[in-house]
Amino acid sequence: MLALQVTQQQFPGLGNSLPVAILFLLHISVAEFSVGAITLASAFEWRGLLAGDPRAMRYSRAAANSYYLVFSLGATLAVFAVVLLLGLWGNEFGRLANIMLPLFAFAFGLFMVLTPLLVLYRNSADRMRPRAHAVLGSAVAALQTLFVFLIVGLDSYLITPFNGGLLATTLNPPYWPLLIHRLIGNVSWTALFLAAYAAIRLRWARDSGERDFQGWAARINLRIGLVTALFMPLVGYVLVLVLQNTQFGYFDALVAGSSSWMLVLQEAFVAVVLVGGNVALALEPLWSGGERDRYALPVIAVALAGMIVATLPSSVIPGSVEYLRFVGLGATVVVTALHLALRWQPQPDAGVELRSGGGAMRAARRVLVVIGAFSLLTSLLMGVIKESARGNYAVYGELTQAQAQQQFNPPGSLYP
Repeated sequence: MLALQVTQQQFPGLGNSLPVAILFLLHISVAEFSVGAITLASAFEWRGLLAGDPRAMRYSRAAANSYYLVFSLGATLAVFAVVLLLGLWGNEFGRLANIMLPLFAFAFGLFMVLTPLLVLYRNSADRMRPRAHAVLGSAVAALQTLFVFLIVGLDSYLITPFNGGLLATTLNPPYWPLLIHRLIGNVSWTALFLAAYAAIRLRWARDSGERDFQGWAARINLRIGLVTALFMPLVGYVLVLVLQNTQFGYFDALVAGSSSWMLVLQEAFVAVVLVGGNVALALEPLWSGGERDRYALPVIAVALAGMIVATLPSSVIPGSVEYLRFVGLGATVVVTALHLALRWQPQPDAGVELRSGGGAMRAARRVLVVIGAFSLLTSLLMGVIKESARGNYAVYGELTQAQAQQQFNPPGSLYP
């Protein structure tokens, strides 16, 4: 309480907003990767267990280990960000803590259960029965996902401050589109990021077994990342429609105000991911000495043309034909889905050892690295857009940023 009632300070040289933004972006990038990694680890452990696939089991162990290694880093960054909120945005933190106290208590209390389960899961792979270990992994993934369910309640309240508390936040209109978008996005960008990592590891792999695994991991991650990415424009469109009908000022700032240029940039990032994904799929047959599929170039051309139309400025596409943007984006999604369906089964890996230094593989590795980088940038930019569209509000329509930076002085009736 003392920290919330002292005179609020400015962070030297950076002001009040930028330090908090930097720490939260770092925290979100680690936290989203954590959710995606443990989700993939649990899914691939069950696949390896049920199908007897050793590559899936190795993938699961590696994904779980990466989650284990970054888990405390994400939590530490969150603590640093909250400390800055206490000192720089005392009134906002005090108000939100009183409204969201049940949610905060339950969400952060989850880590009292999640942390020991994670330590047990990470260190018992060879000492626990396989099925019991897979069940434990599913429990860890479920608890981590439950935290996302809760924290999205805070996100939705900051946009539409109608329902607070623990469960009532799920009644705020943006809650479910935000939640689905985030859960899909966590898996999508994490898988694409892991595809880029596998491509880099493939470059330096020396023995045939390692090349076989890293080539398989790059391909399977690319498919998972692209499939999930195809759902995000649809869910994003639903979210924008919800905002248009429930919080028009926020919607207007998002699509026509100071944040609108970021939407164009986001479309460009998505274009890199989707068009790059088609290029990577087209290059795959060349890895093992085959020929490029005859439909590859038309698919890439349609995907590229569709995303160009989707990102054209309003001076080129007037409001009367705004639907052309959705036509372009829809065409890209459809041809990418067809390309994935046709190329769903990866080529055999027998030729990877012989052609690991070939031009097609070098090009494919570079494309995968670019896709992985832009998928991460897209995820972070989505968070920046969401925050920027609130304009000068800390809690949209209820608490301005100037008010949020004042000291917190609770009314006498708040505490006994």
